[in-house]
Amino acid sequence: MSEVLVVYYSLDGDVRHVAKALAQGLGADWMELELVRPHPERGFMKYFKGGFLAATGATPPLRPLAHKAANYDVVFVGTPVWNSRPAPAVRTFLKGADFAGKKVAFFACYGGSEGKTFRILDALVRGAQVIGHIGFTRPLKNDREQCAADIVRWAKELVTG
Repeated sequence: MSEVLVVYYSLDGDVRHVAKALAQGLGADWMELELVRPHPERGFMKYFKGGFLAATGATPPLRPLAHKAANYDVVFVGTPVWNSRPAPAVRTFLKGADFAGKKVAFFACYGGSEGKTFRILDALVRGAQVIGHIGFTRPLKNDREQCAADIVRWAKELVTG
């Protein structure tokens, strides 16, 4: 199997759940993106600031990364959907990584729909071959085991097929 990396940002835990199931199911390396200045976790500012930053295309600084995407053949990137867009931390990662000649697949977790998320993500990985997208509606509140099984099955098909 190719060298595989799973990269994700998660504020409420949905994306973290799916990402860890994916990394474990593929035996892949993984890393969670962390902001230098953490995002508010509750209250009005959580939603207001998150939606505003996502809508404006903000790229807040990240803490040092444990892995470089350039060292992998396939990179899976996971994000929550904020205001119909990817989380700013994921945007920062994608803008700073070298995806030339890499295969990239995206997964997202959301309350409503993915909105513009996948279209935006695709545009941020120039030079990469985007091999797939998958989304999940509130995995921690719905069927978490089914979501975990679904992402592993989907990813194995992408990596081996």
